[in-house]
Amino acid sequence: MSALPVNPAELLAAMASGDQRALDALYRAWSPRVRVFARLQLSACGLDAHAIADEVTIDVFHDVWRAPMRYDGRVAFGTWLLTLARNKAIDQIRRHGKRLAHEESIDSDGYDPSRLEQAEHDPGPQTAKEGVQRRQAVLDCLRRLRNPLQRESLTLWAIDDLSIADIAQIQQAPEGTVKTRLFHGRLNLRQCIERWFVQEGGRHD
Repeated sequence: MSALPVNPAELLAAMASGDQRALDALYRAWSPRVRVFARLQLSACGLDAHAIADEVTIDVFHDVWRAPMRYDGRVAFGTWLLTLARNKAIDQIRRHGKRLAHEESIDSDGYDPSRLEQAEHDPGPQTAKEGVQRRQAVLDCLRRLRNPLQRESLTLWAIDDLSIADIAQIQQAPEGTVKTRLFHGRLNLRQCIERWFVQEGGRHD
């Protein structure tokens, strides 16, 4: 049995020929990223975010399987895939009687990150524990952000490591608008993280 390609475009071409293994390989490689992104999109909407994020993820890859050559290579594959996930998450939110707040209520609450990946050089157990705690703090605070476009921008930037241009492509917004969302979102997120550690530290005193 020949080895499957790892390049998304090659996997899509194999899927167009009916290769189920190519879909399986693509799903294994990309579904965790899609699922986390969808979950954060849905988390502040009073929904069963985990179950609906799973549904969104399955729907995304079902659509890709049905029409793999819709991807034309004009943007990065991850950007294209997360755009599909975003659209499906918005559909789910609307279906449950919720709407994304598509206005720039930029400073509506209070929260900012310092990037997620910070304890990756095999530190001691204490530093490793702090890295885990920091990641949990960032994820919790992202879920609490009231402005969904700030939350989405920060998720794409901090977790998916997308560029400003890629985020602008997904959000269909000018790059300057994305920069503004990131700036205010980081300020808000930082305050939330500081409060998170104060609360968590108080529990262990």
